[in-house]
Parts: sequence; structure tokens; C-alpha cells
Amino acid sequence: MARQTVGVGAIQADASVMARVAQQDATAWRVLADQQLGRVLLLAKRMLGNHHEAEDVTQEAFIRLWRQASHWTGEARISTWLYRVVHNLCIDRLRHHHGGLEDEESMEEPVESLFAPAWESPLVYLEQSEQRQILNEAMARLPLRHRTALVLVYVLGLHSAEAALVMHIGEDAMASLLVRSRRRLRLLLTPWRDALLGK
Repeated sequence: MARQTVGVGAIQADASVMARVAQQDATAWRVLADQQLGRVLLLAKRMLGNHHEAEDVTQEAFIRLWRQASHWTGEARISTWLYRVVHNLCIDRLRHHHGGLEDEESMEEPVESLFAPAWESPLVYLEQSEQRQILNEAMARLPLRHRTALVLVYVLGLHSAEAALVMHIGEDAMASLLVRSRRRLRLLLTPWRDALLGK
């Protein structure tokens, strides 16, 4: 998926939609929900690993968006705002209901690349069902921050600056996190390397 860029026109279009939502325009709300619901739910599911909890978080995020409509400032995309709310809600839920967050740096990272240089990201191999299953299992084993960064940038298509905003970190920190996250994912996928490369 191509990464989204933050454009003034897109932010203005989102502000227009939110103005209609603030006026109780049901059609605008349905269109907004149709556009955003699947992606927001996907992020919550990836972070929490539980469909029912992800649905709860997604519902809460949309309730907050509805309440925010009349106060919308138009400083960010609706999607970015929703992802940030979902990220925060998931972190809170993991801290309070699951005994805290996992150790982010417990796995040693190899310095060398585990795949051929031409294969910059294993996420390009999502087309086939078997490959998708292998990738999903590997993604689920990643630490939360690494999994979240990869989902935001490579699955949901956010530009790294937007992903950094969602995760409350600087752009340099996001760039470093993405490098480490891809490296960890490659390590986890090593047993299936030949299958994923079609060998």
C-alpha cells in the first residue's frame, strides 16, 4: 500500500466532513465510518490481539470522534486523530487489564540483514493467503511498539511523520523504530524465507 502524505487539501476535506457531522448529518457520518472503521479496527486488533477488545476500543474511538465534531480544529487528518486515540486506548487497556506492557527490547537484534537486499520489506508478500498467515503469526510475536509501527506505516499506509504523531515519538525515533522493527520481523520470518521468496 502506498503511504499517505499529509496534504492541506485532505485536511480541509476532513474538516468539511467533520463540520457536516457536527450538524448531525447522518450521511456524512456513515461515509466517514465506512472509510475509517476497518482500518481503525485493524490497528486495535493488531495492538491488542483480541477481536472483542479491539471492537470495544474502536467503538470508544468513534464515540470520541462524534463528540469532537463540533470542536474539530482541522490540524490533522481524521484518520491520524483516530489512530492516535486508538493507540492511546490500547496502551491504557494493556497497562490496566493485562499486567503492563511487554519488554520492548528483550530480543537481540542481528546487525546483518537476513534477507536479500532486494527484499526491503516482507510486507510486500501479503498477496497470497499462506504468506499472509505466516506474516500475521510473525507480526503477532513482535513487541507492541514494533508491531504498531509496522502496521501504521506498511499496512495502514501512513507517512512516518504521521505514524510518529500517533505513537507520541519524534520522527527520528520513528525512523529508528521502523529499522529495528523490520529487522526483528525478518528474524522471525527466517524459517519461512524460501516459501515467502517463492523458492
